[in-house]
Amino acid sequence: MASDRQRGVIRLKPKTPGEIKPKPPGETPRPQPSERTGREALLTRATPLGLVSGRGVLQANLNWSAATGADLDLGCLIELADGSIHVIQALGDSFGALDAPPYTLLDQDDRTGASSDGETVRTNLEYRAKFRRILVYTFVYEGAVDFRSLGATVTVTAASGRLRILLDDAPAGATACAIALITAGNGGMDVRREVRWFTATQWESNQQLIDRAYGFGVDWVWGTKD
Repeated sequence: MASDRQRGVIRLKPKTPGEIKPKPPGETPRPQPSERTGREALLTRATPLGLVSGRGVLQANLNWSAATGADLDLGCLIELADGSIHVIQALGDSFGALDAPPYTLLDQDDRTGASSDGETVRTNLEYRAKFRRILVYTFVYEGAVDFRSLGATVTVTAASGRLRILLDDAPAGATACAIALITAGNGGMDVRREVRWFTATQWESNQQLIDRAYGFGVDWVWGTKD
């Protein structure tokens, strides 16, 4: 059933690098061994850090239960080494590009979870030196009250192996999640499980809440999908 509620915001325009005042990064916890099975590791609250390495493409895939009929959107906020800020998400048609800034591309907008491939954000690791940080997030666009029954899982894949993050501990009413923070590391890209939950209000959207928590400094405007 269609709804008149404001379901999301689209990017209006990132602030210029001189206007952005990012929050100072918190102390990064020391890496601990993740729960591994072969070349796959499960990132948990106890073991939140992983490393992916190799060339080619880094993929962050979101999958959820089609039985719920929910429309989840996968996106990311990107800060490049030159200070520029970019947004990747289907809402607003900000799908990105692999061979031009921000060197990151969203493959599709799966509106029901019925696609076996879900939604995937791909980052070109040939340009990994140009990245400062990538924050992968998701939010409920339509068709669900919150995340608790969606069975959502994110899998981060690179040449070195896979990291899985389960979105299975959402509080009641949570409509968005900051999933993982990816930064340049020694010999690859560090992936830190965040799984921070947010609940949109009539005054602040999912994206605005996530942005404010991580200090990217994007200007947003309300919008809906066609």
